[in-house]
Amino acid sequence: MFIKADAQGGVQLEDRDNFRAFKVVANGQPTQIERLRRTLAGLATLADAETAWVSMDGLRNWPDVMHDMAWQQSFTAMIEKARPHGWIDDVRRAIKAHVEWTG
Repeated sequence: MFIKADAQGGVQLEDRDNFRAFKVVANGQPTQIERLRRTLAGLATLADAETAWVSMDGLRNWPDVMHDMAWQQSFTAMIEKARPHGWIDDVRRAIKAHVEWTG
């Protein structure tokens, strides 16, 4: 699954049932990191132009998936598989994601 952030400030959850890959896809160039930070405010924080920490609660409460129990269970399983790799920050309740810039 991936978070898609467009140049107009829109954010979408794409490929939502792919629990084997997780990233943020941003329209633009890494020099536009401040715009991306504003776009993702409340959902993710950017450590740098290549790394985002995405809120687990933000994903769980996404309108398309918040009432989908099968999705919620698969998401929990994804988190547990990512944990040994250091991709989970339990203090921030966030998942580490690579930022892919397009455009």
